[in-house]
Amino acid sequence: MSMLLVVCALSAAPPINIIFDTDMHTDCDDAGALAVLHALAGEGLAHIVGVVHTAPAPFGPMCADAINTYYGRGDIPVGGMVWPEYPASPRFEHYAAAAKSVEQTGADYVETIARNFPRTQTKEGRPVPESVTQYRRLLANAADGSIVICAVGQLAGLAGLLDSGSDTISPLSGAELARQKVRLLVTMALGAWPEGHDTFNWICDIPSAARVLNAWPGPMAVMPHGENILTGGRLVAEGPKDSPVRRIYEIYVKRDDHLRPSWDLCAAYYAVKGPGALFRARSGRRLRFDATTGRHEWIPGPDSQHIYVERVATPETIAAAVEELLCRRPVSASKSARTNP
Repeated sequence: MSMLLVVCALSAAPPINIIFDTDMHTDCDDAGALAVLHALAGEGLAHIVGVVHTAPAPFGPMCADAINTYYGRGDIPVGGMVWPEYPASPRFEHYAAAAKSVEQTGADYVETIARNFPRTQTKEGRPVPESVTQYRRLLANAADGSIVICAVGQLAGLAGLLDSGSDTISPLSGAELARQKVRLLVTMALGAWPEGHDTFNWICDIPSAARVLNAWPGPMAVMPHGENILTGGRLVAEGPKDSPVRRIYEIYVKRDDHLRPSWDLCAAYYAVKGPGALFRARSGRRLRFDATTGRHEWIPGPDSQHIYVERVATPETIAAAVEELLCRRPVSASKSARTNP
């Protein structure tokens, strides 16, 4: 091996170990974000440690499993939550309204994908592991400070993790596991700077959002961008015809251009690549979330570990970069870098 190759091999950064926390059901950008993570895993930049589903949609974990299987990574653990209070509790009114709208417009894709694409982890008759249990298992098996969590939906799974106590999986509490194992939490939420209301993820489950946003024991970045970063059109026009993600955009986006905002895709991109040519990390402020109103504000906090992600590039530039990843064909998992967390 030449000296140049030796230097390159020694300087190559290990892949980012990602847990993807998604409410895959009420929008197609969750599927797009998972596709972006698989594309980055194909480059050796990411290792998807697990997928945790946090929405009252039984076929959601199965849909995520189908996407993982398509990309050649059907071994990725999947978790799902039980929602005994849904839809009776007013706590879930916002989400229930969105779910009803999706059903009425024929955009509910999770069952279609689950029933029509191969799955690995969620076979018939095999129960889906509970999300908090899955979180505890994934974190307990990880090296200290090695995990990045990308949460693009409600925060119930993470709230449950923080409230969990020691068990046979780990003697550490959930908060202790998060503090010890997680290097960064990236949460996607549409919110004004320096104050305002998130319009979906946090507002759909205010108690869980308050629990996580006000008490997360480590670094936390908030990704608010994606509204005017439109992707999906090239995927539907040029993407692999056997792709479940392409099919999801066809089902969900009823317009002929198949363009959709890229909130979750931007969060996934930042979770792996961090600040750079597209985004910038703004520090020096702390996020404070009101558990009664759901309103948040960024207040001065020089020692805060909270980050507000700012957009650096134009929406068109970001859309082109993200959609290039979205359109990639699967790369064999055996050919991409994989590192035990």
